[in-house]
Amino acid sequence: MKKKISYILIIYMIFMIFLFFFSKKTHQNRTLEKVNVIIVNSSSNDGFINEKTIKKILFPRYKIENFKKKIGQLCILNMEKKLNNYPFIKKSEVFLSVDGTLHIKIWTKKPILRIKNGKDEYYLTNEGENLELSSLYSSNVILATGYFSKEERKYLSNLVQIINSDEILKEQIISIKKTVSDLFLLIPKVGNHRIILGNIKNFKSKLNKLKAFYTQYLNVIDIKKYESIDLQYKDQVVAKKR
Repeated sequence: MKKKISYILIIYMIFMIFLFFFSKKTHQNRTLEKVNVIIVNSSSNDGFINEKTIKKILFPRYKIENFKKKIGQLCILNMEKKLNNYPFIKKSEVFLSVDGTLHIKIWTKKPILRIKNGKDEYYLTNEGENLELSSLYSSNVILATGYFSKEERKYLSNLVQIINSDEILKEQIISIKKTVSDLFLLIPKVGNHRIILGNIKNFKSKLNKLKAFYTQYLNVIDIKKYESIDLQYKDQVVAKKR
């Protein structure tokens, strides 16, 4: 009786192994039915990466008529590697579902600042990473001109994130300039005056002073009559007329 049960178990295991490999081979021979792309952190202002670009990275022949790809020909690890090597992609996840759909999830890098130093030009992300310009899209972000050290780029990234998170400052500041004497200037949208930030390291208190100045005086004074607004002095804003 025990021998009979053992034979049945062996036959059952052989059958299950055969069924597994048969199902796997059948699945691998299936044609890829659909590609589903999800850009997790996309926004209306982000045109650096889209579904068309992602498909082009993975399948250069995707748009050709009668495009066919066997599921068994796909290598998930290689696909993720290709996507992660694309400059504007931070992270990707690729997986297949049982219905033959290839799912692709993308997290993008976010440029918050455009830096220009002579002919050298690039973006800076919210994590302080340098990012090359794109031939597909140009982001409407604050422009910074001058040479910036690695430490200064970190301060710049934090500075711009604070500006972008404040409605008053975001509406006013359009660019940042570093002079030859390592002086940081903010260039406003309204008027042709300079906002003298000075050293960038203690920028938070200076931005608070600037915001208070704008809130109290911007709609009262004629800002066009001023040459500069100096934030370098402790607990005060020095506005100089022309």
